[in-house]
Amino acid sequence: MLLSKRHVAPRVLLIEDTEETRELSRMVLESQACDVAAVSSAEAALGLLQAGERFDLVFTDVCLGGVSGIEAAHRIKQYQPSLPVLVTSGLEPADVLPQLRPGIHFLPKPYSMSELLDAIRACFQQQDVGQAA
Repeated sequence: MLLSKRHVAPRVLLIEDTEETRELSRMVLESQACDVAAVSSAEAALGLLQAGERFDLVFTDVCLGGVSGIEAAHRIKQYQPSLPVLVTSGLEPADVLPQLRPGIHFLPKPYSMSELLDAIRACFQQQDVGQAA
């Protein structure tokens, strides 16, 4: 299981415009007892959040049609500063990292499923430490 300390399934908002990648990521997360809401655009994700949907983590691709994953991450952090966001991209890390704000984590593509799960665990651990302080 992704997080043994949590008593409820972590709710993950997955933003990925490529259907195959979105479905594969959803399957991996669901296999780890996550409750996944998967959408194909940042606009759809922002709509869910603005409608009051609650999530424990946002996992987004950087390159999306319309609003980018980075722009979505910045908007999400404005509304919910404590919500961890994990962005992923095949772009060079040097091109992505300077655009990220605190609380926004980066996972370079390509990544293995174990690397994805490790990155998500790290997001949750950092959040747990911040809440305990």
